[in-house]
Amino acid sequence: MAIKKTVVVVWITLVSSLFALAAGGSAAQENAVLHAPLEHIDSKPVVFAMHNLGSDIYKRAMELIYKEAFSRLGYTFAYNLYPLKRSLGESNAGRIAGECARSWMPPALQKKYPNLIRVREPIWESRICVYSMNPDIRVNEWQDLKKYENIVIGFSKGGVYLDRMIRQYGSDAQTFYGASNSTQGLRMLASKRIGMFLEVEDAIGSILNEAEFRQKNIYNAGSVDTLPLYPYLNKKYAHLAEPLASVLKQMKKEQIIDQYILRAQEEVFAPARKITISTGLMPPQKPSPDLNPSFFNKVADVVTRAFALENYQVSFIFRSRLSAFNMAKEGLVDGTMLWRKTKSRNNHFYFSNPLITADIVFFHLKSKSFDWQQLDDLSTYRAGIVAGMQYEDLFDAAIFSGQLLSLTAKDETGNFKKLLSGEIDYTPVILESGYDTIREIFPQKTAALFTHHQKPLIRQNFYLLLSKQIKENQKVITDFNQGLYHLEKMDATDVKQFQQSAP
Repeated sequence: MAIKKTVVVVWITLVSSLFALAAGGSAAQENAVLHAPLEHIDSKPVVFAMHNLGSDIYKRAMELIYKEAFSRLGYTFAYNLYPLKRSLGESNAGRIAGECARSWMPPALQKKYPNLIRVREPIWESRICVYSMNPDIRVNEWQDLKKYENIVIGFSKGGVYLDRMIRQYGSDAQTFYGASNSTQGLRMLASKRIGMFLEVEDAIGSILNEAEFRQKNIYNAGSVDTLPLYPYLNKKYAHLAEPLASVLKQMKKEQIIDQYILRAQEEVFAPARKITISTGLMPPQKPSPDLNPSFFNKVADVVTRAFALENYQVSFIFRSRLSAFNMAKEGLVDGTMLWRKTKSRNNHFYFSNPLITADIVFFHLKSKSFDWQQLDDLSTYRAGIVAGMQYEDLFDAAIFSGQLLSLTAKDETGNFKKLLSGEIDYTPVILESGYDTIREIFPQKTAALFTHHQKPLIRQNFYLLLSKQIKENQKVITDFNQGLYHLEKMDATDVKQFQQSAP
């Protein structure tokens, strides 16, 4: 079913060579398959590869469509972001269930990835179009490229189909340039380094609406081909191929896919919802000697980027630990970070998935003898704790009962000053955060007086908490966890690619 032209969809930029389309069954057979009970593989979601070349609209629309399709089959759905080539390897190896959208795989590619089977119903069709700033350029088919021998033609490299078709239909006198992505290709077009740019129409629509290109007079000079994009499944998920094809076909009849595309557009183009997070962590004003990001900046970056993937805009309010916690508890702000997970907090907050794993260690002065291996060893020392902070259950209980001596401050800054004055002997602080605070409040010579004990009090996960006083936060925490999941996959891919490209 062709979607209305008014619907602007951002799909995938990968297409492969043509392959024979599998024959379909009768409507009665499809309905029988659609409603037949399925034996679940396990309780985990069916995980597909989605290519990280796609836009936010593309990713969101695909997610909505597949969640609906698999829910009709009694499954949950999730996706991982991968580069184009890696996704094939992951799917073929069976580490994930399959691919969200690929064109026909030619025999040579199918031989290389023998464990992948194509679902016979395409999820969508995409047009390959030519973009230019020259109004005299018009194309209707691949052969039309030969009319423009003196023009440099750009295209997004990496797609087997585009590579092959350009070699087949381009003239020997022409110059072709493979851009790394759509944005780079459009920038080359806008700067007149190329005269034409070949790209999948759906992959470029929203980019042309960005401020960088909106006034550049780049226009669509015509389409050279139309390609269906199919789901692919690893063979161990072959029993899902026919049910999934039937469900996708039915969803097209019901116009569900069109509705999800429009919904994805509305979500992505809608103004970002603003989220306010209170925190007792302070952003440092002084850079670290090695120029590495501070502990706060690391955590804030994760929170900001994960929310951004789900179209939320974050601002932070800095208060004492106790004030930051109570503001969120009472619903005065949306949430707070960074906290342990406890039963009592579960009554007032929705917990994110873990943001970061860190050690809480005991800081002390180098000039004073301090050592411990078990809690009893701390009985001769005076601890400095932060009001409202929970550190570790046994340690907290010993402080509360008076078994361990302690003084309370409103923040870590106060405790480090008490360490320096001799009022306390040690203070438990997250390792990285402690050194950030010391560098921030003391001159370099004074900061050098502090150290920490190598034995951590505890290594634990820390979380973002969203207040249950705010009704929408149940959905917000789900969105955030989804963004966090994809952010972790994206960062893991970036790290691996960097390692592979390092000399």
